[in-house]
Amino acid sequence: MSKKLLAGMLLGGAATYAAWKNMAPAKKAALKQSIDEKFNKVADYVTDYTLDALDVVDDLVSDSKLNDKVNGAADAVNNVTGKVKDGANKVVNRMTNDDFDKKTADIREKLAKDKETAENNNDIIIDATSDQDEVVTDNDNADKEKTEEK
Repeated sequence: MSKKLLAGMLLGGAATYAAWKNMAPAKKAALKQSIDEKFNKVADYVTDYTLDALDVVDDLVSDSKLNDKVNGAADAVNNVTGKVKDGANKVVNRMTNDDFDKKTADIREKLAKDKETAENNNDIIIDATSDQDEVVTDNDNADKEKTEEK
């Protein structure tokens, strides 16, 4: 079916072109003017229809409380946006504040001191994985006695 449609379009286009070339200049001008007039009428009709539709929508919106709801939602979004901007400004102010650099330097010094203290600390570390004699507990002794009694 698409081949027939394509063939029809090509033949129709060729016939239209041939008819246009064989047409007298006065008839060409009259045909152009007629087409322009019809196009303008259609454009005017579409514009009027669109304006009428917009008027109907405006009336519906103004009659209902939808306008108030939309304004309320817009206010809520603006409030949230303001709070987010305030929070972001606070974070930026804290990061760019001169005290931030001083506090960072203090923390680095403290961490360096703690590292030195940890390296100098001679704690005794007991390694449970090393080879040791088996430790006997009271539960082990009780189990041993039960097996001997039998």
